[in-house]
Amino acid sequence: MSNVYLAQTAVEFLSQQGSRNPFDGITPDFNVFGIQFTKAWQKVLAGLWGLTFVWLAGGALRAAYQLQEAKKGGYQASILEHTDGIKRLGMALAVVSGIGIIFGAVVALF
Repeated sequence: MSNVYLAQTAVEFLSQQGSRNPFDGITPDFNVFGIQFTKAWQKVLAGLWGLTFVWLAGGALRAAYQLQEAKKGGYQASILEHTDGIKRLGMALAVVSGIGIIFGAVVALF
C-alpha cells in the first residue's frame, strides 16, 4: 500500500467516526504543578534570556573589534566577513529583544 492511500484511508476513517479535535478548548497552564514550579521555570527562562543578551553583546564587541582591525590592516575580505557577522548579530539581537512579543503573538493567534 502506498502512503497516500494510507493517509486517505485514515482521513476517511476519522471523518466517519465523527471525531473532533481533542485539544479544542484546552489551553496550556502550568498552575497545575503549583506556584513554586511556575516561579522556578520563569526564573530559569529569564536567566537564559539574560545570558543570551550577554553572549550577543560579547559577540558584537568582538566582531566590532575585529572589523576595526581588518580596516586598519586593509584586509578587504575580512572587512566583508566581519560586516556580515555584525549584521547577523544585529538581527539576532532584534529577535532576542522581541522574542516575548513574537511568542505572545503566536500564542494569541493559535
